[in-house]
Amino acid sequence: MTDSPENHVVAALVSEVRAKLEEAVSIAKAAEGCALDGNISRSVQILMDFEGLAHEAQDLFRAALAIKRSLLDETA
Repeated sequence: MTDSPENHVVAALVSEVRAKLEEAVSIAKAAEGCALDGNISRSVQILMDFEGLAHEAQDLFRAALAIKRSLLDETA
């Protein structure tokens, strides 16, 4: 990896995507636990927190992709 600001930004975005997805997995596990215990209503309520994280992760991914496409050498 070259030491350019663009590379650092992309690396930070990728780390944020990972963090959002890890948090989403935790929420999904909690929702699954409620569902398996028969509390479907609570399970769906918990999953509502998942939606925002999924959108945030997707937005961060798109930002990283846009930077890669427009600012970084495609061969790198």
